[in-house]
Amino acid sequence: MEELYQKGMELWETAEQLIKQHKIDSSEGRSEMVSYQKQAVECWQTAAEQGDAKAQHQLGCYFYNYGKNSNKNKKAFEWYSKAAEQGYAPAQYELGFLYSYGLGIPMNYKMGGYWYKKAAEGGMASAAHILGNRYCEGKSRNYKKEIYWYTKALELGMQGAVEHQIGWCYEKLGDFEHAIEWYMKGAEKGIGDTAYHLAELYETGTGILKDFTKAIEWYRVSAKLGYPDADLWLKEKDFNYEKRIILFMYNSPEYNMCHACLPGDAIRSHWLGV
Repeated sequence: MEELYQKGMELWETAEQLIKQHKIDSSEGRSEMVSYQKQAVECWQTAAEQGDAKAQHQLGCYFYNYGKNSNKNKKAFEWYSKAAEQGYAPAQYELGFLYSYGLGIPMNYKMGGYWYKKAAEGGMASAAHILGNRYCEGKSRNYKKEIYWYTKALELGMQGAVEHQIGWCYEKLGDFEHAIEWYMKGAEKGIGDTAYHLAELYETGTGILKDFTKAIEWYRVSAKLGYPDADLWLKEKDFNYEKRIILFMYNSPEYNMCHACLPGDAIRSHWLGV
C-alpha cells in the first residue's frame, strides 16, 4: 500500500513539474499532464481501498481541490473520514474544517472542534492554533484556554505571531509579568506589532512603570521590523526627546498643552527655539 501511495505522489509531482515548466500550453503537453494525474489518482484509489490512511487522505484532498461535480465535498468528506478514523492527523484536521463550514456535511461546529482537537493531539500545530482562536469568540471567550492552545501550537512548531496572542491573553487576565515576557519573545522573533504593543505599555505605564526611554527603544525596534504604526509614531514624535522625557516624567501640563495645540513641526520649533 505504501508503495502505491508513493508512486501516486511521484506521478502527481511529475504532472506538477509539467505545469511549472509551461509544457501544458500545447494540447500534447496537457494530455500528458492529465495522464499522469489520472495514474496518480488510480494508485491512491487502490491503496485507499486497501486501507492506507495517507492514500485515503490524499484522495480526499484530490476530490476537495479538483472534483468537478456537486458531490466533490461529499466525496472528500468520505475519504477524510476513513483516514481520520485511523488516527491520521492531517485528515482529522481537514475533517474539522469540513464540519466547521458545512462542506459535504451539515455544519456542526462541535464536531469540527472535536476533530481539530484530535488533530492537535496528533501533532498538527495549525489545529491547535485554530482551537486557540475558537476561544477568542463571543461569550465563550476563555483566555486561559486560548493560552493553552496557543502555547501548544508553538510547541508543535507553529510559525507566526502566536507570541503576541499569548501576551495579549495574559494582559487581559491582568498578568502583566507574563504578558511582557511573551511580548518580548515575539519582538525577539521579529514580530513588529508585538514590539509595538510592548512600547505602548512602557509609554502608558500599563501594568509596568512608565519608562519613556524604553518605549522609544521598542517603537524603534518595531519600526525596524517593518510595523507601519511604529514608524508613524516616531515621525509624529520626532522632536527634542530629552526635553520630552523630562516633561513626561513629571506629567507636565505645559507639555500636554503644547502637544494638544501644536501639530508636527510646530512642536519641534517650540522646544528647539527654531
